[in-house]
Amino acid sequence: MTLTERPPAEDQSVTTKPPRGSYMPQIVGGGVLVFIGALWLLERIGTVDISVTAVLALATMVIGISLMLLATDGPHVGLIVFGTILGLVTLLTAAAPFEGFQGGVGDRTIQVASVDAIRTDYNLAMGTMTIDLREIDDVTDKAQVTASVGMGELVIRVPRGAEFSVDADVGAGEIEILGRTINGVGLDEAYETPGFDESSEGFILNLQAFTGRVEVTDG
Repeated sequence: MTLTERPPAEDQSVTTKPPRGSYMPQIVGGGVLVFIGALWLLERIGTVDISVTAVLALATMVIGISLMLLATDGPHVGLIVFGTILGLVTLLTAAAPFEGFQGGVGDRTIQVASVDAIRTDYNLAMGTMTIDLREIDDVTDKAQVTASVGMGELVIRVPRGAEFSVDADVGAGEIEILGRTINGVGLDEAYETPGFDESSEGFILNLQAFTGRVEVTDG
């Protein structure tokens, strides 16, 4: 009786690696995130001055070009979703009715020591911006302060007892003036201290936030 050899059993542990092209959406998506993070870092350390809208627009362009180059490899649904979200966020920031999405990202406290030191405007894209006017003691006229935040919080501190007016706009969020708070969507609040009209000195505050919070305090 002749024994026949059985063919070797197939090795079930061997897996087939996906084709190289299937990794491209992850590579592109990761590259875009690194690109955004690098620009953010450069802006924070003062190397470049670029708006959030510009960063998002550049990132959206990279996604679009990548989808065109990878079109023959498949639909790349994840990359399409990522690009669509980026495009919508870019459109949202670009359509903001003010310059709130300029000026970078992070938390900033700005000490203003004199009327001459007041800038034309103050802008922050995302984060908290505090503008402290309490050291100003040379007000001889109505000094104007214009400031905006895209997403976050804007805080203005005026000297105790100073006369001022506020024109505050918030797309969605909250406005607090001297402890009085209103919240909701499409907020437009105007306020004047009792002696503002009669006084020749004071502050005119034009404040805006696309989404977030605006606060005005004294002292």
